[in-house]
Amino acid sequence: MDELDDLQKMKKAIFACSLLLPAAAFGNVVWPALYTETKVSSLPIILLSLVLEYLVIRQLFKSNIKKSALYAITANVVSGVIGLVLRPLSGIAWELSLGMLVMWIFDWGTFNPVAWFFVPIIGGAINASLELLTIKLIWKEKFTKKNFLSLWAINWITVGIATTWVVLYPPQM
Repeated sequence: MDELDDLQKMKKAIFACSLLLPAAAFGNVVWPALYTETKVSSLPIILLSLVLEYLVIRQLFKSNIKKSALYAITANVVSGVIGLVLRPLSGIAWELSLGMLVMWIFDWGTFNPVAWFFVPIIGGAINASLELLTIKLIWKEKFTKKNFLSLWAINWITVGIATTWVVLYPPQM
């Protein structure tokens, strides 16, 4: 029985380590969504997101201060953790789909204005989806198209600020 427990522990450890492999793979390949992630997960952007989303969540769900704060913090923790992987992966999806078309039509590289424009749109949609799904699954709250669009707009703004920050002050390699 101990061998089975050890095997299960080893499988869990291997799985946990495999989650870090994408981060190691990103070391030699970059794209706009990956650069933006360095700022989306920074303290100033996280704090700004929490404040703005708290205000939107409070209005959308007509909830009290404590409940709205709990919704905003929990939803952002979930979207922060899962989004840490999904947002950069969405950048790869962009690069391998519409991004290729844009690069071909305009003879541009990866870091082109259209790619930078879509980073906050896609990143904001991912964040809003994860946050509303979290609120729905944990607290059984229903949400509407208006809820999604409102939360998407706020996330679009905060991811847009992070993207602008990267464009104006790119990371030094």
